[in-house]
Amino acid sequence: MLKSKLSRGHAHPLTEMFNRYYWLQIALIALSIVIGISCSAWVIKSSLLKTALEQEMAHYWQRVQHNPQADLPDTKNLYGYRWRSATPPSRFENLSLQSGTHRVFIDGKERMTVYGERNGQHVLLVFGESNVNKLVWLFGLAPLMLSLFILYSFLWWSNRRAKRYFSPITRLANALENIDWSHQDKQDSPFQDISSNGNMEAEYLKQALEKYHQVLSSFIHREREFSGDVSHELRTPLTILKGSVQLCQVRYGQDKVLTRLNNTIEDMQLLVDTLLAIARNTTNTLSTEQRLLSHIIDELVSDLEVVSQAKGMMIDVQHPAQEQPRALYPSMTKMVLSNILRNALNYSQGSEIHIIQQSNSLVIADNGVGITLPNELKVQDLSHAQLAVNAKGHGIGLQLVQKLCKQLGWRVELFDRQYYLSTHPTLALKNSSGLIVVVYLN
Repeated sequence: MLKSKLSRGHAHPLTEMFNRYYWLQIALIALSIVIGISCSAWVIKSSLLKTALEQEMAHYWQRVQHNPQADLPDTKNLYGYRWRSATPPSRFENLSLQSGTHRVFIDGKERMTVYGERNGQHVLLVFGESNVNKLVWLFGLAPLMLSLFILYSFLWWSNRRAKRYFSPITRLANALENIDWSHQDKQDSPFQDISSNGNMEAEYLKQALEKYHQVLSSFIHREREFSGDVSHELRTPLTILKGSVQLCQVRYGQDKVLTRLNNTIEDMQLLVDTLLAIARNTTNTLSTEQRLLSHIIDELVSDLEVVSQAKGMMIDVQHPAQEQPRALYPSMTKMVLSNILRNALNYSQGSEIHIIQQSNSLVIADNGVGITLPNELKVQDLSHAQLAVNAKGHGIGLQLVQKLCKQLGWRVELFDRQYYLSTHPTLALKNSSGLIVVVYLN
């Protein structure tokens, strides 16, 4: 089943990324053009105009040498003033006129001017700067913006034309990404309604994906049928055994061995259900119970009493003074703790195991030989794959514990015993070699 909201209502992330870069490119180019034109206008005003006005003044003095009555420049962009008296005209009395080019406030606006004096004649040339601004923006910015508009309009049209060839691949990627395999029927193909629009490569890809989907759906269907058959075959002998044990209890009474055997069969039934749920990725179908973790620990210690006595090891349990019930999956919780305890009994080569229950964690410590952690670390997260290879005897059990803890939302870490006790001095344990497993509960 496809998630139509994602595939129809939203663009593919790849398409969104290209759109973002497309508009970002336009914005950056427009910004660079504005900055470039502004810098060009500044250069024209500060350097080119200064040079042009100085040349205009020099040209005027050359004309005066040939003709003392030569007229001042008088164009749309350049005009001037001259006087022969020592004091400037009244309109220039407040101006501090100095030889050379300067920006002064004249004729109601700050303008670029050039001032000079020869043979008692004072000349002030004024440039009509506002016209330059209009020319810069008219002949600089406008043509560039028009050319960019034409260019990107063509790119937009090309992109729209190209979508008929590229969009089928995007839709195929959306369909593949949003398949819900847990509810996928093998007869329904999520790619059958996607048109390739004459794109041969997209058509070949569509056919390959349909074939892949059919094969994978068939495999999932067979795996589910096999899991159901295995589940049935495992439950049947367990049910027979449980019925036989109950008959023995009725005939011979509540014997301790029969009670333990009955409890073990119930645990096996929970174990089968849990393993099948994990294999099918349907752990959400398992029900939680409000249980005290201490009761589950005590049950495990009681079940492992025969093993601990055979190994000559003592199991010491420390429960908190006050404990609140937790929402637990009993079968999965027992599997996690049972694997850790059995590993400690079978491979630690120690004499005692301490189980210390805390508010949000569980500490399981042995005084055996310990294990060599990768890279000589003193602490290692259980998800590290190298640990399962290097730690003989712990690999398979710890891999199962890792999968179960992932389903429970727990986290497990392995510590060197001496290192852990040095960082947790409040823990009442002897400082010796060994391994400490800490289960962090959710």
